Amino acid sequence: MVLALTPEGHYTLTAEGLTEKGEKCTERPTKLIPDGEEHPVPDFPGLMSIVTRPDPNTLAAEVRREDGSVVGGGTYVVSPDGTLLTATNFGYDTQLRQFKQETVWDRQ
Repeated sequence: MVLALTPEGHYTLTAEGLTEKGEKCTERPTKLIPDGEEHPVPDFPGLMSIVTRPDPNTLAAEVRREDGSVVGGGTYVVSPDGTLLTATNFGYDTQLRQFKQETVWDRQ
């Protein structure tokens, strides 16, 4: 997972890994704009992303429906020495079961 700062002061979040067949897969980059405002989620009509920066090393993101209900989100915390990124994500799977996942990424 890579969290990168853009010249506009936004962040892009990208991740890659392997499928169950061992094939490389890459997620579409996610744009995080930490201004506390609603921004449309590309390709998902009716969903809005809200990102804040509660402290210098943390981004907190939520995705909400138009009625304000939360469909998912995550927090992304960079360690003080900049070597680790801890991502905690939550949401709902295709059967509407809630999940929470935490991953820790080493800087390469």
